[in-house]
Amino acid sequence: MLNESFRLAAGATHGTVGVTWIAPGDNWISWLFVNGRLAVEAFASGAAERNIDVPLAAGSLAVIEVHDFDLDDLPEAPAAVTIPPTTYTRPMIHFAAVPGAVRYRLYHRPEGGIETRVWDAAANPEDGEWISLEYPVDLDGRSTAHGHIGGWHFFRVEAVSAYGVESLAQAWAWRALDIPAAPRVSVAPGAEPGTWTFTVGG
Repeated sequence: MLNESFRLAAGATHGTVGVTWIAPGDNWISWLFVNGRLAVEAFASGAAERNIDVPLAAGSLAVIEVHDFDLDDLPEAPAAVTIPPTTYTRPMIHFAAVPGAVRYRLYHRPEGGIETRVWDAAANPEDGEWISLEYPVDLDGRSTAHGHIGGWHFFRVEAVSAYGVESLAQAWAWRALDIPAAPRVSVAPGAEPGTWTFTVGG
């Protein structure tokens, strides 16, 4: 549920703004978006009145949204798994359909990055019990400076009810791996009889 009754004030630290609002209930969870991007996920303080600081550059213009959800009203989240990818950097995502869902949404966050919604589509009864989609772009599969092999990416698939309420699923990880092309190898007779010269590359 969109909460439009929030207040803004200077944050406790430089470069932040304090957002204060009252959720409909103590046990509701809140999500906060800045310019359409998730800034605070599943925030719950144990009280209806809430306050949190979010980063905001001085002199910048931002659109802030606060959404409150009743845990008892959250729709079931799809059971999401991956199946063998078509390439090492473009996974195939496979998840179970949810009864009563009118839409599905896919969120993606690269390791150390910001989560964004990358896919949003209406539920189609003709899809059956399982839905499959190929990730629309190649993911970064380069190794990180920390010595990790490949690039880690985090996904979550959410179902949306007829009332616009979105499920809350735990993100699951997938590793993209850029495998370099095999070098060219050429073979030629060696300088001595019975020998061969192998050249890699070139």
